Amino acid sequence: MLPIALSLFVLAAHFRFTVASSSPSGNYTPSFVDCPTNVTFVRPASEGLSAAEALWVAQRKTNVISALQEYLALVEIPDFDTDSYIKALQAKESEAPVIGMSFSGGGERALLNGLGMYQALDSRYPPAVEAKTGGLLQAMTYLTGLSGGAAAAAILGVNDFRTALDLSNSGNLNGTDPSDSAFEAIGSKAGLGFNISFADIFAIEEAYAWFQSSNNTTDPFSLLWSGIQSNPTFINATYPLPILMLNEVIPSELPGSNSYDSPNGTVLLPVYNANQTIYEMTPFEYGSWQGRAAAFADIKYAGTTLSEGKPVNSSLCVEGFDSAAFAVGSAEMAFNLWYLESVTNGSVGQFAKRQETTTSSAFISYPSDEATLEQVRVMNASLDFVAAIPEFLELLGNQTLQESLYGVWPNPFANFSTSDSGLQSQDNLLFVDGSEVGQENPLVPLIQPARNLDFAIVCDNGGTELSSGWMNGTSFINTYEWAQGNDLPFPKIPDVNTMLNLNHTTKPTFFGCNEQDVPLLLYVADFPYSSFNNISFTSSGFSPRQQQILFGNALTTISQNNDNLTANWTTCVACGAILRSLQRLSIGVPDACKTCFEDHCWQGNTEDAEPSFLEPGTLLVNERMTFETWNQTVFYAENDVVNVTDSETKIVVVTLETSPETSGTWKRITPSGWFGSFLLFVSLSMPWWG
Repeated sequence: MLPIALSLFVLAAHFRFTVASSSPSGNYTPSFVDCPTNVTFVRPASEGLSAAEALWVAQRKTNVISALQEYLALVEIPDFDTDSYIKALQAKESEAPVIGMSFSGGGERALLNGLGMYQALDSRYPPAVEAKTGGLLQAMTYLTGLSGGAAAAAILGVNDFRTALDLSNSGNLNGTDPSDSAFEAIGSKAGLGFNISFADIFAIEEAYAWFQSSNNTTDPFSLLWSGIQSNPTFINATYPLPILMLNEVIPSELPGSNSYDSPNGTVLLPVYNANQTIYEMTPFEYGSWQGRAAAFADIKYAGTTLSEGKPVNSSLCVEGFDSAAFAVGSAEMAFNLWYLESVTNGSVGQFAKRQETTTSSAFISYPSDEATLEQVRVMNASLDFVAAIPEFLELLGNQTLQESLYGVWPNPFANFSTSDSGLQSQDNLLFVDGSEVGQENPLVPLIQPARNLDFAIVCDNGGTELSSGWMNGTSFINTYEWAQGNDLPFPKIPDVNTMLNLNHTTKPTFFGCNEQDVPLLLYVADFPYSSFNNISFTSSGFSPRQQQILFGNALTTISQNNDNLTANWTTCVACGAILRSLQRLSIGVPDACKTCFEDHCWQGNTEDAEPSFLEPGTLLVNERMTFETWNQTVFYAENDVVNVTDSETKIVVVTLETSPETSGTWKRITPSGWFGSFLLFVSLSMPWWG
């Protein structure tokens, strides 16, 4: 066995010289190549981490310890000997905490809120350092995303973890429609015999903005998910490993399939229980730990026809199929739900929610038709997608709707012995949005025992659980139940009523402090601290200044407004990051940390009375700032700036109700005249993704 230092050298050399950051074709079209003889194309999940990920994580440990040293010096936990702790870690690097962060689904809202949390924890962002949250990002090992959160994770991974401010100012976060000729790449892919779908259309739309660089002549459509391995920050293991979470649908002729017969044919849906197979994509490989696959395939060679884990034709492998944009497009493919919501008037195809329809509260009551209102809200938000279906099908050569609703990847697990017999017989994997099994928080990749997670920040930005656009903890609870069904470590989570009554969805809360052998989770639901971020998932076209306003809500939340809302809160975040590591090293937990966990961790108590309806009318940091005032005097500007600097991100300017940067206006949706804080951006141009 190679010494670890030599192994890391070999790994770095492998990244540097054998992994192309872009497709061999130089564009979106995959290429046929001779098959390598020294590659394991498919491996059983029972082997644990891939050799490549294990080596990368070992290299990451050294950087995590250095980042922790700087971060803990900034926070200054009272009566804690940081130097002794760091020396203990340096003597035994394997005990360095494994920290992760998850970006939920929720479209543009999830993308921007996820990037806001990224910025709020980044040591390169001066306001985050001032708030004593900056630097925790640099100590993280994993970053997961699904749907809109997958877009955020991909933007960061593909763009080599540039700062959020740089990405915003460079235009990477604004959707710009590509020319019609750009879509010809889809036809070229089909011409090689690959299936195409709406996921390819999403891919072309998204890569055009998200992965373009003014200083780079590389075709953004050619950038690969496996190509992240060639980025400098990845080679040096200085930032987290990005992971996408996806779900699958099963063809109707196979066991476990779930479908609905629509006017335009059978539409496939995931299975909504613990048996559902949840997939992940790292820059190394893709597959599932549990369920039908229980195996992983080398993502660099995605698209290759395999049988029993080997190429059917050793002269005919594929490279370039794993377009980063196509990976994200597949992770966002919720067209099956959007379509069914439309044709069934919202009765089929719903995202996760546990609605409360009655209440004895003296405060804001749940509308008697709350569930219906939420169905209508989500259905209306997806109407533009459904209206675009004929145009999309035309772009795909007039193929059927049934052929077009999923991200189609050639099945690498055909005849692979450890995979389910049904999956072994499939020609293709059919990927859909990662939230379609009721889990909008991509925690499943993080909680796998092979990754030894100690602490994670759960950024819940979905807003599909309540018709006001805020969270009630449903998705978080669903993951807990799925984890229980699969014997995976996960802290206990209370019921929805308790989550609401104890304000766990309005204020960051720890789960798992008093449990052994589970990761500690900090649940952070989006809430209007300094801005109203509950925008529609199809919103787009915000200027860099507006993006920074939305980003700022994450910093206000995770720092509790620089500890002004909750005393010593940033100390508590740091305590959470190191708790499990302290316990393994038998280092005493500081009293300040004990107080944090007593005050801000769920202690197992429940309060299951009917809660009041969650509909905040003002900002938490300014109770006189209503939505109307914020919208007119903060968010929109007559002369919006093109770029902003660190010092300008805190500026509040007087603005108008509409902005020339946008192609529509903010409108308040008021079905039955009852709720006022949900915002919908009415786009006059086609919104392309969710």
